[in-house]
Amino acid sequence: MSLVYITYHDENIFDVDNEKDFLTTQRHRLKYKSKFNEIVKEQTKARHVIEMPDNRKLLTSSAKNSHQTMGYAITPIELPNNFLRKNNGVKWQRLREHQCPPKREIPPVPHFERIAAPSLHSHSAAVSKDNKKEHKGDQLCPRTRYFHDHKHRANFVALNVELIKKAETRRPPPRYIDTPKGDRHNLLNSGLMPQYICSKNFGKVPCYLDHHKKMLKQLNERCAQTKMQSDNACLRYMDRLPSVKKLSAEERNEILEGLRTNFGSLFKTYQSLSVCTDTVAKQLKKGKMENELRQLEQDIYLMEHNPEIYVSAY
Repeated sequence: MSLVYITYHDENIFDVDNEKDFLTTQRHRLKYKSKFNEIVKEQTKARHVIEMPDNRKLLTSSAKNSHQTMGYAITPIELPNNFLRKNNGVKWQRLREHQCPPKREIPPVPHFERIAAPSLHSHSAAVSKDNKKEHKGDQLCPRTRYFHDHKHRANFVALNVELIKKAETRRPPPRYIDTPKGDRHNLLNSGLMPQYICSKNFGKVPCYLDHHKKMLKQLNERCAQTKMQSDNACLRYMDRLPSVKKLSAEERNEILEGLRTNFGSLFKTYQSLSVCTDTVAKQLKKGKMENELRQLEQDIYLMEHNPEIYVSAY
């Protein structure tokens, strides 16, 4: 067994209770606390309408409002003697939450003067008075330098007056009045004046309809041509087969007459059946005859609507 001798230590058992008290009292300071905690609390507590003294109400940007979903448990009712008096109603006011950015000084717009073109003769340094006047006139506004007394800046009022004098007079549109003391309305698009009859395209088929008809005609011709080519190909293929023959008109008529005769006799037998089908045998017989009649109808329809029929030679 080994023994360890501690020669130096800084422990003190008398401060154990004090350390526990320190941890319990200062625990909230050891927790993390965001710097936006107070701002979030203020935003959650804020309301859309804040009641202020002097019967004023302040509007904010918050979406929450008191008693907005369910309303008041007991609706507050004013006493009869507290009726609404003049200038005592609700005065609404909006909270100014927007803050403009700080104003920055903008440098002035530079002014560039027009420089006259250098003369062809460099040795003539002196400029005549006429050239000075022309150079001064180039610096003025190009639309106002030809007017008198316009030396420094454009006079748009005088310019507009000159332009109006030269402009053509605007004629008022034709109008009509419904009654002697009634309102006036535009005559065009009112139905009282023939407007569309005088046009060149009145009573004519539009161009897009003609184009559509031509396109449909071309498509129909193309479909008919392809169908005829396919029919001719089928006929050529049928002629090559020795095991297939075409029914003549006499054979087709004989088969058609036989089918019609069978249909007539079977239909007569069907009509002579008992109305009351109370047994299984009667129901089966009636169903069988209906199927045979339906098959005969289909065969007759097929023979009537197909003049060319090919059958096996065997």
